[in-house]
Amino acid sequence: MKITDEVRISDNGFIFNSKTGDSFNVNPTGLELTKLIAQGYDFDTIKNIFLQKYDLDDLTFEKDFYEFCALIKYHQITSQENPLDFK
Repeated sequence: MKITDEVRISDNGFIFNSKTGDSFNVNPTGLELTKLIAQGYDFDTIKNIFLQKYDLDDLTFEKDFYEFCALIKYHQITSQENPLDFK
């Protein structure tokens, strides 16, 4: 999964997709997750970062991660070669 070339991410959580003209605001956690995806980190690395930094379990992280990824994919923030591969 990668952030599409048309998407710009500001440091205050504002995400703009120039292809669609849509803009979004994400909270600090969403911003951190989006930036890690943009930097090319894989699922396991992102998971380890979040599990070390925040007080949550594997199942909670995975549920929230997949929900967030589905949302940003729906809004054309990301693209995936294999739509079932979130890694």
